[in-house]
Amino acid sequence: MRKNFKNLPSKILLTLTLISFSFGFAHTGEHTSQIKLWQIQEGTKTIQADYLSLKDQLVFLRELNTNKVLKFPITDFSMGDQFLILRHNEMSQKINTYNPQNDHLETSVVKKFSKIKAGIALVLLIFLTLSFILFIGISKVRKPALIGLVSFSFMLVLVACSTEDDDVPDQIQTTSPPTTPETPAPEPEPETPTDSSTSDDTNGSENTSTEGTLINTIISHFEAYSGVTISSDENYFYVNSYSWPEHGMGVGITSWQEQVPIPQNYTEDNSWVIPLNPEMADEPLSTNDHLLKGALAVAVNGVPIFNVFNNRGENAYLIGELDDWGGHFGRGDDYHYHLVPTHLEETVGTDQPLAYALDGYPVYGYTNETLDDAFGRYDSDGNYRYHAKTDAPYYMPYVMGKVTIDPNSTAPEDQIYPQPVQNPIRASNNFKPVDGASVTGFSQTGTNAFSFEYTVSGTKYYVNYNWDEDCKFTYTYVDENGGTSNLPTYGAISNTSQNSEVYNNVNFCQDVNLGDSSYASSDDSSTSNTDSSQNDNSNTSTDSTFEGYAVTSTNSNFTLSSSAIDTDGALLDDFKCEQKVNGTEKSIPLAWSNVPEGTGSIAISIHGFPNPSDTNSYLTLWNIDPSVTEIAYGEANNGTWYMGPNKDGASISYSSPCNPSGGSTTYYLTIYALSETPSSLPESDSLTVNYTTLLDSFSEVTIIDQVVLEYVSVSN
Repeated sequence: MRKNFKNLPSKILLTLTLISFSFGFAHTGEHTSQIKLWQIQEGTKTIQADYLSLKDQLVFLRELNTNKVLKFPITDFSMGDQFLILRHNEMSQKINTYNPQNDHLETSVVKKFSKIKAGIALVLLIFLTLSFILFIGISKVRKPALIGLVSFSFMLVLVACSTEDDDVPDQIQTTSPPTTPETPAPEPEPETPTDSSTSDDTNGSENTSTEGTLINTIISHFEAYSGVTISSDENYFYVNSYSWPEHGMGVGITSWQEQVPIPQNYTEDNSWVIPLNPEMADEPLSTNDHLLKGALAVAVNGVPIFNVFNNRGENAYLIGELDDWGGHFGRGDDYHYHLVPTHLEETVGTDQPLAYALDGYPVYGYTNETLDDAFGRYDSDGNYRYHAKTDAPYYMPYVMGKVTIDPNSTAPEDQIYPQPVQNPIRASNNFKPVDGASVTGFSQTGTNAFSFEYTVSGTKYYVNYNWDEDCKFTYTYVDENGGTSNLPTYGAISNTSQNSEVYNNVNFCQDVNLGDSSYASSDDSSTSNTDSSQNDNSNTSTDSTFEGYAVTSTNSNFTLSSSAIDTDGALLDDFKCEQKVNGTEKSIPLAWSNVPEGTGSIAISIHGFPNPSDTNSYLTLWNIDPSVTEIAYGEANNGTWYMGPNKDGASISYSSPCNPSGGSTTYYLTIYALSETPSSLPESDSLTVNYTTLLDSFSEVTIIDQVVLEYVSVSN
C-alpha cells in the first residue's frame, strides 16, 4: 500500500502524458470522402469519383474503379455540382490579408484557434507547469517529470502551429479600400477615368486626356455578344438587348411552372439604365428584405439577373426552378438569371466583369479574395466590385450603391427603378408547377418557331409554339407520340382549348422584330458559286453538274458529300432549324464513295465547338455496314446502324443548326472507315455515345481512313 502510494505521482504523470499525446495527435478537423456520382457534360456521362482539386477552371477527379485522375472543365458539371466543387475549393484556399507594402490584397496564411484547440492548449500548459514543479521539487519522480516536460512541450508546439480545417469564415465584415493610417479612405471611383470633355467640368475632373475611356471600357465588356449594344449620355449607360442568350435554356429545371421563353424588347426607351459614376449609399439595402421583384444586375450577354429569392421569398436555386445556366422563364415570358452566369467566363475570361449591377458597380465571378458582407471588395485601384460566392444568396446580399426604389412597390416585393417592362403573350396567373416535370430540351424548329420539351414519369411532352408576321401566336401541346390526352398541365391550357391555343399580340410585333436579324431566314434564294477559281480547296468537287459539296481524303479516293451544303461550304436554308416530328428532326442527306479496302465498319459524326472547352454533338452513328453508301434526308434514325443523342443529350435524334442570335457557326461532318466496330460501343441506340465517346472507342480498332467535311451555317 505504501509502495503503491510512493509510485502514485509517477503513475499520474505517465497517465497525463498519454492523455496529452492522444490530444495532440487527435485531428481537430474533419475529413470526409468526396466520392460521389458526378454528372458530366449535361448528364451524358456519369463518373463515380473522388473530388481532388479545382485549378484554372479545370476539375480534377480520381475515378473510383480505375484510380485514374481525370479532368473536366467546371462548366461540364451540373449547376449543383458546380456549387459543391466551388465550396470544396473555397474551403481549401487561404484567407486573404492586406499587405500595405504592396498596396494590394494578397494571399497569406491566417492562423485561427477554435475553442477546442484553446482548451487543449490550456490543459497542456497546466500539465507542463505541473511537470516542472515535480521535476524541481520531488527527486524520486524527476525522470518521469522530465519525460512529461518534453512531451507536453512538444504537444503544445504542435497545437500552436496547426491550423483549423475551417479557416475560411462564413462571413467577413465589410472591408474598406486600401489606405495608410495618414490617408483617409478615398471615395469609390469608377473603374476607369470619366469622360471629362462631355460633362463641361461638372464632375470636377481635371484629366482631359482620358476622354471616352470609361464608356469605351464598358462597351468592351459587352462586345463579345453581338445581340447587345451600349449607348450612353453624361450620367448613364444603356444596355440594349432582347434577353436571348447564345447558350441553351430550360434544361435542368425540376420545378417548372408552364412558362416558355419569348424574346423581350429591352431597347431604346425600354433598355437597362445604369449609372456611369456609381456612388456608395449611406445605408446598404438588404436583398433579403427588399428587391424580390425585378433585376439586380444585367449580364454582359444582355440577360438580366434577378434576386436568387423569387417573389415568394424562396431560394429559386434550391427549389429546382433554375436551369443548367442559372436561369428560367418569368411571368413575362422573359428569360433571366437568378445566379451570376459564371459560365460566361469561357467567353470573356476570368478577369472581366460578368455583369453590371443596377447601382453601377461591376459583378465578377468567384474569387479567393476577402469579401465584405455584400460579397464585394475594393480592388487595388480603390474601385468597388461585387463577386459571386457559393453561400446563399450567391451574390449581392446588399446593394451598396445608391438606387431609386419604384414608388409604386413596397418591400419586400419592391424593385429598382427604372426597369424595362416585359411583353407577355399568355396570361399566366393560373399557371402552376407541373408535378414531377423536368425540362429536358429546348430548340428552334423554324423561323420564329420553337419546341419546348419536358419529361414526366418517363414520358416526354412538348409545347410547340410559333408566331407569324401578323403576330399571331400558336401554342400546341402534345406528348412524344403526338397524342393530346392526359397532358400534365394545370394552367397553361384552358378548359375549352383542347391542345392548341392562339393569341394575338400586335404590341409584340411592334416591339420585337427579330425575323430578319436574329432568326433563321426562310429565304430560299441561296446562291452557289461553282467557279473553281473561287475555291482553293483542291479536295472539293467544283463540277457544275454536282449539286452539293464534296471532300476527298488526302490518303485515298474515299469521298464524303452532302447535297444539303452548297459548293461554297454553306448549309442551305432548307436544312436549318428543322421542325421536330415526334421529338426528332430530319437529318441532312449524306453520301460517300470509294470506301477503303479492309473497312469492316463505318462511323459518322457531326460536331462543333461552341467554345474551346466544349463540344456539341449533332449526329453520332456507328456500326454502319461498309456496303452502305448514303443516308437519305431524314433517314439517320431509320437504318440498321446505331445512333447517339442530339445536341442536348436528351433524345436519340439529329440536331439541325439553328442560331436565334445570328452569326456564322462552323460544323464538322466526319466519316470514319474502321477495321471493325469498337466493342465498347453498345449494340443499340444509346444516349451515352456522343462525339467524345465515339473518339475514345477508336483506340480499340484501326482507323483505316477518314474524311472531314467542314461547313458553315449562317443566320442572316
